[in-house]
Amino acid sequence: MNIFRKIRNISFILLILILGIGSLYSQEDVPVFPISGSMSGTPINKFTFVRKIRPGEVKTPTDLEIGDWTRMDKDSLSYSFTDDQFLIKFKIQAPPKEGTISWYLVLNNPGMENLIVYKRVWGPGGWAWSELSRDMRMSYIQPAFLIETPPNKQEEFLIHASTRRSLVLNFQAWAPKEFAAHIQMENLFLGIFFGAIGIMLVYNGFLAFVVKDSSYFFYVLYLLFYGFWQMAVTGVGAQYLIPAPATSWNDYLTGFAFLSVAFSLLFTRSFLHMERETGWKNYAFLILSAFAILGFIASLFSSIYGPMIWAVSWYPFLAAVLVIYSAAIRLRRGYRPARYFLLAWSVLILFVLITALRNLSIIQDTELTHWSAQFGSLVEMTLLSFALADRIKTLEKDSLQARLENYESQLKLTEIEQELKIARELQESILPDRLPEVKNLKLSVRGEFASSVGGDFYDFQYLESGKLGIFLSDVSGHGVPAAIISSMVKLAFSIESRKNEDPAEVLRSINRSLSGKYGKHFITAAYLIVDPSNGKVTYSNAGHPPIVAIDKESGETKEIFLPGWIMGMDPNLKNSVVEFQMKPGDRLIIYTDGITEARSKSGEIFGFQRFYKLLSDHMQSTGEKLGEDLFATVRSFTGNRKHFEDDLTFLVLDYLPVPDESDVKEITSSFSKS
Repeated sequence: MNIFRKIRNISFILLILILGIGSLYSQEDVPVFPISGSMSGTPINKFTFVRKIRPGEVKTPTDLEIGDWTRMDKDSLSYSFTDDQFLIKFKIQAPPKEGTISWYLVLNNPGMENLIVYKRVWGPGGWAWSELSRDMRMSYIQPAFLIETPPNKQEEFLIHASTRRSLVLNFQAWAPKEFAAHIQMENLFLGIFFGAIGIMLVYNGFLAFVVKDSSYFFYVLYLLFYGFWQMAVTGVGAQYLIPAPATSWNDYLTGFAFLSVAFSLLFTRSFLHMERETGWKNYAFLILSAFAILGFIASLFSSIYGPMIWAVSWYPFLAAVLVIYSAAIRLRRGYRPARYFLLAWSVLILFVLITALRNLSIIQDTELTHWSAQFGSLVEMTLLSFALADRIKTLEKDSLQARLENYESQLKLTEIEQELKIARELQESILPDRLPEVKNLKLSVRGEFASSVGGDFYDFQYLESGKLGIFLSDVSGHGVPAAIISSMVKLAFSIESRKNEDPAEVLRSINRSLSGKYGKHFITAAYLIVDPSNGKVTYSNAGHPPIVAIDKESGETKEIFLPGWIMGMDPNLKNSVVEFQMKPGDRLIIYTDGITEARSKSGEIFGFQRFYKLLSDHMQSTGEKLGEDLFATVRSFTGNRKHFEDDLTFLVLDYLPVPDESDVKEITSSFSKS
């Protein structure tokens, strides 16, 4: 029994010892970081412990040690956008054989808004935390603290950090000499970067006012706000431009970013001529730009800073997808400047993606990954310079091509004008330049073509019997084709009217002689044979508007309508003849449908009612005055257009018998050839 009791007691004691030793090893202590006099950005993160706390949870430095801590396992650790605050603790050990070591504790994150570094010190009341001040002797964009550590000394530090921007923990240790060289290199790179933006701003601003191209104006605005955005991101603005805490520049960071995105979209739309594209692509640029402007306005309200910083993180990538897709479309369709443009934005997106992966701790924080966005921007600006230069060459080439085409067009236009001049001279030659003055008859004519030449034609024929033939035709359409056909009608009328005094047969003969030569055109015509000795009129019609007879005694205005086929439809024209008697003072009106079918700007036609009323109201006017008033009224009705839509011809025949006989003589026509 004693043997078993001894074994039991020994086992219990061993168990106590094992549990005690295990409990000691279960509380892992903070690892010690060995400092030296030749540190060159040595990462500290893996020698630290981190604890997350809620805002307001820590009241005093003593509270900083309370809670559960987690060992950091990455040289760069990102917590993205969070309202939480973080505590970081670590220990350092100075070598025994060196003197006092001066070294810098640096956080590689210029956007950290709140950063307090404590060092454990021994005082009258025992161990306590003492806050360290940032070293202000060196101008640097990152938070840096100069620490003096005696030889063979172990010291403990505690850091309290928080920010509204992406919270990236990347602590480094630097020796003063190496740190000074590092600052010089970073300042040189940042100087080149922002200097390049400044040069591009001045250069493209000058081009914008010289070239007067909206692409350059949008590009200048994009560069301006992109530059401000990068000043806020890198800390250059707070350190060198307008000295202020990081919080102040962070307040405007989202606004600068949204404006940069908005003007980059408008620049892309103008540069790629997206207005020439059909469908949704052109409108997508305008819509995304409008949302970016709204994002800028929303960013002015600090209460929604959190959602805005999240939005501005993904919105540029959405815009970049549209930009790259549109550039690829335009390049595929042969727009050469899109080559450099597509390459420029692709490079920028690639390097910005590298920065995002660094912030998410997916890849390590190195010099390349830390400044990848800025390096990508330099490459992008360089390539965009090539793209803009290529665009200028394209514009010059297009301008030269346009001038050549314009010159060729001017030559063609000159040729056409010369041809029209010849055509007009020919047409004027077929129209009577003098109106016959016949005993008992008074004639007046007024006409105007819709273009340089037209299809209205009138002519007169003296017959052996002493009668006068009056002919008026209207070729469908206007311009040169109608003028050519009216020339053929002139020739046919001159031949046929000498052979026959039957107006219906004359029209049938003209139709037969021109059969098959009308093309797609047709002709309406009216032919009257007037006996000046007694006022007897023989009249035939081929689809022409009815003539108007005005009785002087009664003032009555009536139509003389005679059915008849239009010329050009059938070689065998069907038409008839009517005879009527004019009394002294009576008036006949012969016209083309360009008068009654004239349209106002609203589409209303002049019509017969207005036409007949005007004839009645001006019954006492001479034929010349009546024609002048009619044309002025029609022109006013159509909106005072330079040209009528159709040719207009208006012929007035007054029967005014006189007792004395006189020979036939001619006077100058009042026909307007303008």
